[in-house]
Amino acid sequence: MNSKFSELKDLLEAACRDVHKDFLTRFNNDTYISAGGAKLEAFITELQKEYESIAVSFLQKHGFEKDADAKKKVLAIIKAYAKRCIEEFSKI
Repeated sequence: MNSKFSELKDLLEAACRDVHKDFLTRFNNDTYISAGGAKLEAFITELQKEYESIAVSFLQKHGFEKDADAKKKVLAIIKAYAKRCIEEFSKI
């Protein structure tokens, strides 16, 4: 599992980077900017859902649904990327 997961970790991180780029483009297009921050909150919620979706899809695609260690590792990676994105967008 460890060697397989190590190889797949790069794929997961690439997917996270793609989500970040996509949301950065959306954010830069002023889609979510408004006074009061309601749209920013919606943006962050959508971003979190997208990262959760990546985690579930990754676990299913690679047969890790029942592997507690794999779930823990995948969720740790997802959480780190999501946190980084949310912090970045919250500063703006």
